[in-house]
Amino acid sequence: MTLKSVVLDIEGTTSSSNYVFDILYPYSRERFRPWILAHSDRPEVQQQIESVRSLAQEPEADLDRVCWWLEHWLGGDEKVTPLKAFQGWIWSEGFAAGDLTSHFFDDAIPAMRAWHASGLQLSIFSSGSVTAQHAWFGNSPEGDLLPMFTHHFDTENIGPKKQPNSYQAIASTLGLAPQAIVFLSDLSQELDAARAAGWQTIGVRRRGDQYFDQGVGDHTEVFSFADIDLTGDLPFTRKS
Repeated sequence: MTLKSVVLDIEGTTSSSNYVFDILYPYSRERFRPWILAHSDRPEVQQQIESVRSLAQEPEADLDRVCWWLEHWLGGDEKVTPLKAFQGWIWSEGFAAGDLTSHFFDDAIPAMRAWHASGLQLSIFSSGSVTAQHAWFGNSPEGDLLPMFTHHFDTENIGPKKQPNSYQAIASTLGLAPQAIVFLSDLSQELDAARAAGWQTIGVRRRGDQYFDQGVGDHTEVFSFADIDLTGDLPFTRKS
């Protein structure tokens, strides 16, 4: 089966999770309340406020309580859809204002450019919202990277990252056989789910990053995108 598509995780894979925790999380935490107040007339904002109330089982929660829940989930790094939605909107404005610039490991952008130039289809599957993904890849240190990507998947539009059904749905959306797709992630549970759906997998370990010590299970392991050769018979062939 010829490899057709590369699907990438972001945190701990293309980019440092430490940057997200140290820069982006505080940026959103400081802005939850004023941002919601300034945009409360938008239907999609009201929808996510109701989602917070529903998940918290507090249907009468006021704005202070909604923000408390957002901060609570943020503190626990929980992959909760309304949290990711509000973060995405806030970060998007921060990137547009020039307050934020995304981070990438030195080996990531050159490899993604090379894969794209070779004809491989690139997509993102992240717990971060599609809005956040667009802001992240549209404001890299090397400019707008969005033209390289054909699809952006998140836990709202496709499903949880640790369930095989999500990867089956992505393969269907891409119109590809599962074996023609390789998934790059730093989390073994996500890689396990992708492999259970029939995908190829590569475990990316970034020294000093959040999940480095957990390893990537029995998946092919790399420490840099420069270690990956997607031109051989197997998509996870390590360069010598």
